[in-house]
Amino acid sequence: MTNKQQISALMDGESVDQSLISEIEQDLEAQQSWSHYHLIGDTLRGEAPSDPNWDIASKVALALDDEMAHSKVFPFQSTLEAQPSPQQARSKMPAWLSNLTQVGVAACVSLVVILGVQQYSSSETSNVASDSDQLPVLQTIPFAGSAEPVSLTRDSVNTQSNEAKVMEQHRRVNALMQDYELQLRLNRGNE
Repeated sequence: MTNKQQISALMDGESVDQSLISEIEQDLEAQQSWSHYHLIGDTLRGEAPSDPNWDIASKVALALDDEMAHSKVFPFQSTLEAQPSPQQARSKMPAWLSNLTQVGVAACVSLVVILGVQQYSSSETSNVASDSDQLPVLQTIPFAGSAEPVSLTRDSVNTQSNEAKVMEQHRRVNALMQDYELQLRLNRGNE
């Protein structure tokens, strides 16, 4: 194959030969053939350049040669703004914004307190509550401990409270079983 046929085959992607590529880089005539083949291909595809002598590498090289050398180059030094002190920041902040932030903090604290009390009180009561489970309006049991009747001994109060705890546990288990049965019936109806 001749040199032009090898260049054409390289452009078509039929043969990629590293020795041919290095030969094209060294040979000025081969570079012109390469350029002409690309120009022919662009023209056949309808992508012909408006300036047929369009050689950007030589134009850039000429522009760089014509440009004067830069002798005074100053390094870029960025100036950082100083962080204002808290007193300066507060003095620039409007008074209504300060009041608004105080109200916002107070509202958040009160919301947390309300939700905490509701969560704490709901964890003490059971999920299934009847009228007998409700706390009375007037709580007669002292805060420091349990109320002890005068005529009874301490042992009798403990056995009564243990029996009450067992009864409460039985009531809760029964309520859970009833709820489970109800859920089973509802799920059977959905299927």
